[in-house]
Amino acid sequence: MSLLNFFKEFVSSHRQNDPTSKIVFDHYFFDSKYYLQPTASSEDFAPVLNIEGEILDKITMSYYGLSFIELINENRYQHFMQELKRPFNENLTIESLIKLSGFDNNESFVKYAKEKQQNA
Repeated sequence: MSLLNFFKEFVSSHRQNDPTSKIVFDHYFFDSKYYLQPTASSEDFAPVLNIEGEILDKITMSYYGLSFIELINENRYQHFMQELKRPFNENLTIESLIKLSGFDNNESFVKYAKEKQQNA
């Protein structure tokens, strides 16, 4: 085995995970709660993983069965529902909880909630 092949094999076996892997995606999207950012989009998130937006949609479709934007909205909705149940949020308005969940406004939340209900 040549020295060059040895180093190629060594580097490939010890390099960090491919940024398209589920573990890396999950870390940035779920652990860091990326979906709560009001500006969350595939154009903003894809560079974090150093990939194209189309690849990002392929990742979310293959692992979660949703497009990237659908995954954002679903997690925002779930976050809203959890926050709604917490007693320390009882003095907050619904509108503030919607915004804290990453939705732009009440209309975008209601639109997603209606779509979700129709697809159920």
